[in-house]
Amino acid sequence: MTQRVLRLLQLTDIHLHASPEARMRGVNTNTTFQAVLGQAMLDADKPDAILVTGDLVQDETRTGYERLRDMLGVYEIPVYCIPGNHDAPGIMAMVLSEPPFQVGGELSAGGWRLIFLSTFRRGDDGGQLSDDELQRLSNELAAEHADHFAIFLHHQPVPMGSRWLDGVGLRNADDLLEIVDSSTRVRALVWGHVHQASDRRRHGVRLLSTPSTCMQFLPNSDDFAVDTRPPGYRWLNLYANGRIDTQVHWLEED
Repeated sequence: MTQRVLRLLQLTDIHLHASPEARMRGVNTNTTFQAVLGQAMLDADKPDAILVTGDLVQDETRTGYERLRDMLGVYEIPVYCIPGNHDAPGIMAMVLSEPPFQVGGELSAGGWRLIFLSTFRRGDDGGQLSDDELQRLSNELAAEHADHFAIFLHHQPVPMGSRWLDGVGLRNADDLLEIVDSSTRVRALVWGHVHQASDRRRHGVRLLSTPSTCMQFLPNSDDFAVDTRPPGYRWLNLYANGRIDTQVHWLEED
C-alpha cells in the first residue's frame, strides 16, 4: 500500500457463537454482525484493511471462527485480528492463519506502522501484555520503521470512568504507557472491550475506544448496565502527515 490515506475499518466485540441463532443478553450477535458489515461495506470508500480487535467468538468454538472467516473473507480485504478475553487464541490462530487474515503482528503502509498487541490473559476478564509483547512494542518503536505509529489492543489502557469496567481493564497499563511515552511517533492507541465509543488525548496521543458490533455498555456506570445505543463500528483515515480522521458509525434501523 502506497496511497496517501490509509483507510481502516475497525470491528470489535463481535461475540459470535457456534450457532448462528445464539443470543447474548437477548441479542443475536450473528445477525448484528452481518448488519454492521453490510452497512459498512456500502460505503463508497472501501477499507484498505479491516481490524478486528478482540472478542471475535464468545463460546471458544472453531465453528464460530470459521463463520467469521467466511463472512469477512468474501471481501478479499486484508483482515488483522487480535484476541480478547472471550477468545480462544489457539483456535483463532489456526482458523485465521491464511491470507487475507493475520493474527497479531504489524502492518506498514502510507508512512504508518500499525502494531497489533495481544492482551489475552487466560482466566481473566481483564488483560495483560506479556513481557514478550511489551518488548516487541519497545523494539518496534525504537526501530523507527515509520514516521507514525498506531497501537491496537483489546483492553483499555486508561480508565473509562466505570468502576466495574475499569476493574477488568489492562492490568499492566503503566508498563504500556511508559513505552508509549518514550516515543514521539505514537499517534494513537485504539481498543475495544468496553462496548462504548470514546475519543480523548493523552500527551498528544489519540485515545480511541470503539463500540461493539452487538450491544453496548452504559458509560460512566459504577455497576454493569447495558446502553440503548445500537451496534457500531469505527472508520479511521490515517494521513501521511500523521493526521487522523475518525468517525464512529451506528447501525441504522430499518
